[in-house]
Amino acid sequence: MEMKAVGVLIIGLVIGVIVGCAVGAFVLPQQVLSFSALNTNTPTNANTITPEAAGEKVTDFISNYSGYFRLPPGVDIALINVTEVETANLYKIAINISAMGKSETVESYMTKDGKLLFLGGIDIEEFEEMVEQQRKEAENRTREQQQQQNTTIGNFIVSGDEICTEDGKPIIYFFGSERCGYCKWEHPIVVNVTSKFEGYISFHENIDTTRDSEIFDKYNPRGGVPTLVLGCKYYRVGAGTSLGKEQEAKILTALICNLTENKPVDVCSTPEIQALIARI
Repeated sequence: MEMKAVGVLIIGLVIGVIVGCAVGAFVLPQQVLSFSALNTNTPTNANTITPEAAGEKVTDFISNYSGYFRLPPGVDIALINVTEVETANLYKIAINISAMGKSETVESYMTKDGKLLFLGGIDIEEFEEMVEQQRKEAENRTREQQQQQNTTIGNFIVSGDEICTEDGKPIIYFFGSERCGYCKWEHPIVVNVTSKFEGYISFHENIDTTRDSEIFDKYNPRGGVPTLVLGCKYYRVGAGTSLGKEQEAKILTALICNLTENKPVDVCSTPEIQALIARI
């Protein structure tokens, strides 16, 4: 393990032990903290200590935690600054913890009389932003897992969305590029299949354009072509090369027939297409 990595590990352990001790053994033993102790309107009394004294008390406390905790060799504690909290009867103390070339800042709070110390202060806005980001990442992971599980014929994903239409007809979207070899393989198959549904669907052909970008971003947030979105109900990123041209055409036909309620009849009623529709 590299020295810097060891330094990060040591700092993390130090911070964890400090905060853990503070929570487990120092949470106001046999005291109840009243709002008056933190109220900015509380008059300054003779027991108020100076910011310099508050900083010294915190560094001493962290370095020598009442005999329960000693800093590992090579860990340095340094006071960065002490500031007054305008909205509370508190000092905000920033401490630098360093080890083996790595360092981290820890913020704590102390009442101005020097009696109560709150280690590991949390910035609520930053914490809320972090939680929101984690929530979004969890939702994305869940969505991807559901998509992987909820597939149908031709490796198409079933979105669960309502069928999107134009003039009452399901919209079939094709997204591709002239520079994409797989797009060139898939495109003529899609054109040929959709031509059989003239009057029953609306075909949106998107090659090297930003048209229908909202649909593309929704069903393919990571980008990449070719992408097929069939009536917003079925979608797939990638070509059906593993299926072969003939089977790919049949699968596209069956999926579109399912969107058009088996119309036109001459296209959707063949035994092969009906067998595929039964598997959707």
